[in-house]
Amino acid sequence: MTVRASFYGLILLLALLPSRPALALLPYLASETAVPVEQGKSRLDVSLSDERWRRTLSTFALTTELSSGLLNNLDFSVDVSYRFRKERQDSDEDGLGDLKLKAKVRFIKGREANPVSIAGQLTVKFPSCNEDKRLSHECTGEADVGVRAIASKEFFPMMVHLNLGYIFVGNPPPENLDGVLTDRSLDDVLSYSVAFDYLVVADYFHVVGELAGETNRDPNASADPLSALVGLLLDLDRGKVLSLTGSHALTGPSPNYGGSIGFRYLF
Repeated sequence: MTVRASFYGLILLLALLPSRPALALLPYLASETAVPVEQGKSRLDVSLSDERWRRTLSTFALTTELSSGLLNNLDFSVDVSYRFRKERQDSDEDGLGDLKLKAKVRFIKGREANPVSIAGQLTVKFPSCNEDKRLSHECTGEADVGVRAIASKEFFPMMVHLNLGYIFVGNPPPENLDGVLTDRSLDDVLSYSVAFDYLVVADYFHVVGELAGETNRDPNASADPLSALVGLLLDLDRGKVLSLTGSHALTGPSPNYGGSIGFRYLF
C-alpha cells in the first residue's frame, strides 16, 4: 500500500508542474514507437502494473523510465523497476529488477506525403535483479542484448506501430543440484508486436490496443508467450499523459490477465 500511495502522490505532483508541447507516446506491453524524444527534451514514464499468472501467483511492478533526446533523431533511455512476487505456497519476494539501457535511432522521418517513420533500437539488459527470487522470467543473472526494427505510420485519426526484435540471451552457468551439474541454457528470443492508437476525441482521448508475442526462452516450453492489450490514454495537459490498460493471455506462458496505470511527463 505504501508503494501505491507514493505512486499516486507522484502523479499528482507531476500533474501540477508546467510542461512544454510534446508528442504523447503510449504504454504498451512490448511495442515501441519509431518517433524518438525530441532533441533537447526529456520524458519521464512511471507505471504501476499487476499481473496474475494463475490463482496462486501474482507479480507487481513499479517501473520508471527516463528518456532524453541527445541529438536530432536519437534518444537514450534508462529503465528500472522494483518488483514484488507473491505465491500462495511460497514466501513473498521483492527486489530491484534488471536495469535496461536503450538507444533509438530514427532512419526515416514520416512526412505528409509519406507518413511512415522507421527506426532501430538497441537494448542492453544489466543483471541487477536477484535471480534466486524469481522476480521475472528475464531475471537470469546474466546480461542480454536486443535489437529491434520499428515502423510507425499515421492513418489519421489512427497511428499504427509494427515491431520486430531479436534478443541475444545471456546463458546462466550450470546449476549444482545435489552434486549434479544441471544445464540452464536458454534460447535467444524473437519478439514481434503490432499496436494502434485511435484518437477518439480530438487532442486528448485515445483508445489503444496491442498484440504482442515472442518465442519462449525456455527450450523445454511447449508454447510461446502471446498477449493482447486494450486501454485508454488521456492527455491531461500538453506533455502530461495518464494511461489505463488491461491485458489478457492468448497462450499459456503469458500472464492470465494484467492491468496497469501509468503517467508520462515530457519536459
